[in-house]
Amino acid sequence: MKARGARRLDPLEPGDPREIGGHRVRGRIGSGGMGTVYAADSPGVHGYLAVKVVHPEQAADHRFRERFAVEARLLSRVNSPSVARFVRADVEAELPWLITEYVAGPTLRHHVERFGRLRKGMLLGLAVGTAEALRAIHAAGVVHRDLKPSNVVLSSTGPKLLDFGIAHPVEDPDPTKWIRLRRMRRAYRDLRLPSPDSLADERIAERVDRLGTPGWVSPEQYQRQPTTQKADVFLWGAVVAFASVAHDPFGRADAKEMARRVMFEEPDLQHLPPGLERLVLAAMSKDPDDRPDSTELLREALALENPEGGVRAPEDDGGTSPATGVTAVRRLLERRWTEVAVRPPQLPREGARLFGRPAPGGGTDGVAP
Repeated sequence: MKARGARRLDPLEPGDPREIGGHRVRGRIGSGGMGTVYAADSPGVHGYLAVKVVHPEQAADHRFRERFAVEARLLSRVNSPSVARFVRADVEAELPWLITEYVAGPTLRHHVERFGRLRKGMLLGLAVGTAEALRAIHAAGVVHRDLKPSNVVLSSTGPKLLDFGIAHPVEDPDPTKWIRLRRMRRAYRDLRLPSPDSLADERIAERVDRLGTPGWVSPEQYQRQPTTQKADVFLWGAVVAFASVAHDPFGRADAKEMARRVMFEEPDLQHLPPGLERLVLAAMSKDPDDRPDSTELLREALALENPEGGVRAPEDDGGTSPATGVTAVRRLLERRWTEVAVRPPQLPREGARLFGRPAPGGGTDGVAP
């Protein structure tokens, strides 16, 4: 399978930095609502690094800066071959930035929409690799909250999960808290009294306001319940289903209709092999208590390669399980993630427009070697 990513970096634009944190900026990877991502290199580093730089208008917002700092802290905790590796960050710079490993390859969504669904070993490799990413993320005490096809890159060595923009640390909530709050709010409504501000958890409220992509949100998030690591497990199932059926498992519609489908309808799971279908069904249970945790998810996914003999996978064995699981994942991907040809993008073309005009003499000031 040729998993083609971007063939060439976009040229730098007027005002783009030429150096960040001692790394030479070579071109643009992309830009979004939070910031711009550049490709950079550094002496002694093979290949590119990905440098995410916050937009000036966002950098002026102290609340946004705090969220960006949270993203950097959370990413620095995670160590997995299935997650883009954290390098360094400066969250107090005039324009805060974050450097990670650059992962060459297309996103899962781009590849599936262009070339069709994943099959057999590639589908199993995707399921195992993304399950390993969740295991590592959850072991670090993080909830990703934004697992979806556009955040999974098909690299030459396996799938890699990107973007911790709306991740947050795991909380240890009082199990009776939300029951008590609902009862108290109901009592205030019955008495026709305004609900006091003290009943709101501002941190939870802020996170609920940033649910994520319609259709790629767990049922409990739509119901305004606390977001736990089981929400990531639900999204894992949706990602594997997407790869198998070549379209969103709940289809596409407006945000309100997508919420209804996720909460009350079953996903499209056609083409999934029986063992993987059972695991995806369990992962996408409407009740988070019925879903496996990420460690169990990885164990069951690894066992699908050899249902009779099984595969040794992570267990609670005093701290040796992560290494055991990573080794098993790497070996499976070596066998199953085959013929994936991905090349890093080339530098922008010579003569690319910089500062609003072609570079003098056909050069690419600050971009070409």
